[in-house]
Amino acid sequence: MGGVQKKSISTMEKRIKKEAEAQQKKAAAGRKSNKTGNEVISKNITINNDTIKKIQEEISREKMITPYTLANKVGVTLSVAKRILKDLNEQGTIKEVFRNRRTAIYTANSQA
Repeated sequence: MGGVQKKSISTMEKRIKKEAEAQQKKAAAGRKSNKTGNEVISKNITINNDTIKKIQEEISREKMITPYTLANKVGVTLSVAKRILKDLNEQGTIKEVFRNRRTAIYTANSQA
């Protein structure tokens, strides 16, 4: 008498289409993309002399520099910017003014 009714063909087609779309969204979410929409293939960044010159120009223009501002202006990730600033501090190019557990603030080291 009762029991499960057999679903219509159109209902089955709709369900299959919906599952296919969900699977495509899942696959697309697995790929990382940056703000421009390009896929991020690798985080390996090589820093050449041009990049170093650009960084030093940015530092000389600014009163204070943080890893966030450097990352935005040069176009590198935040972790790379932190590493660059740490290396420049050790070389004596810049001076660390303030540090807490989250970030550090640097200024250009005046040689006067």
